Amino acid sequence: MAEYYRTHPAEARRAGITTVPAPCAPPSPSADGEAVLESEVEIGITAYLALDGWRSLKTDPCSDKRRGKGFGEIGMADRLYIRYGPCARAPLVSDTFMTLISMCEVMWVEMKRPRGGRVSEAQRTWHKIERERGALTLIAGQDFTPTVVGFREWYEKSGLMRRPSRAGDTNAK
Repeated sequence: MAEYYRTHPAEARRAGITTVPAPCAPPSPSADGEAVLESEVEIGITAYLALDGWRSLKTDPCSDKRRGKGFGEIGMADRLYIRYGPCARAPLVSDTFMTLISMCEVMWVEMKRPRGGRVSEAQRTWHKIERERGALTLIAGQDFTPTVVGFREWYEKSGLMRRPSRAGDTNAK
């Protein structure tokens, strides 16, 4: 169960678990210079965004879709982050019929490790098409420094942050 909550920080918050496990801390190279893994960056960014209300969905375009597994298209970003906004009632068709309108923010993020992470041609094409459709897509190493701290710096300047950054947060510098 601990592994589940480590990889699903939003669910951990819903379950009342308020401490973020150590693996979600900002990754750093080991003393012998070993490179940070893409999965470490992904866990850190996901945990950081969960603290600001984002829900994360992992894409998996290479799974066996015949068995109901897999979510994605070739070149699709690694993660889809969704954050819901306030709901409002608005008239539809007439003044007597009201409907609930829900707003949400969507952000696609392609994770890359700090050293050696490469963007494939399929990924470049997918991001280009989605951006032309109006989507917010990010590629680590192109749109932000491919580290948790690099993402945090981008995010704090992006205008997306709802809660102020606090000392002692999961990925504090």
